[in-house]
Amino acid sequence: MEPNVIVEKKDRIGFITLNRPQAMNTFNVPFARELNDALWGLENDPEVRVVVITGAPKGKYITHYSVEELVQSGEDAERLRQSAHGLIFGYHALLRSLAYLDKPVIAAMTGDTMGAGLELSLNCDIRIAERGDFRIGFPEVALGILTGTGSQLLARMIGLGRALDFLLRSRVVTPEGALELGIVNELADDARARAIEVAEGLARLSTVSVVAAKRSIVRGANLPIEEGLRIEGEEWLKTIVTPEAMRLMRDYVATPFDKRREWLRAHSVPPVAKNATGA
Repeated sequence: MEPNVIVEKKDRIGFITLNRPQAMNTFNVPFARELNDALWGLENDPEVRVVVITGAPKGKYITHYSVEELVQSGEDAERLRQSAHGLIFGYHALLRSLAYLDKPVIAAMTGDTMGAGLELSLNCDIRIAERGDFRIGFPEVALGILTGTGSQLLARMIGLGRALDFLLRSRVVTPEGALELGIVNELADDARARAIEVAEGLARLSTVSVVAAKRSIVRGANLPIEEGLRIEGEEWLKTIVTPEAMRLMRDYVATPFDKRREWLRAHSVPPVAKNATGA
């Protein structure tokens, strides 16, 4: 039997492929355990600079959490109440570990991405959705339940008003709708292939500065601005003293003024025109 989670490495990129084709690629407890082990392994692998998470079955990323498992859990209400704390906060810890991983994490959303699949994606740093007849959203309220982390993440990502509308109406949207709302960052005809391109670009950048940028935003965003600025200042100091930073800045200074725009583009990872807002 194939594992629920397939882990591979290639060219400084770690791949986590979610593989439950027999169950619509839905999320469940065994799946979560394997995902946690995969993340731990890649986090502690010095050769891996960027992580890409994708789905194996055609047209499925993570469809949603296993409703069958939820029904089974809900049938014993007393037992569920007793175990709920560990279940809920264990789930939170797993998803938030993506945000606190000191490596960029890209969600290559290769198909339907709802419920737990979207929650996982919102904890990633960059979300690339595949064009096609796919749906992205939170159907939980239509099922009489609530998201696990989605309400908090969505409100911070797209704003309170849009998040309320999205959750209360149990909305699911097309990839184009998700881009318009700001739920995903970019669209692609092949999300996995595009995620690899972006990952290769990030892997070429200074590891110290990439990690510092992620830490500054993730760890500082929910703090008072003075505390966030303190974190940013500490992370800035880590970057400025590296030989790589000095080499890059000297190279930029040596570039003629009229060539500096080209230099910046060549040394960044821009989105493909018309595939992202602001491209």
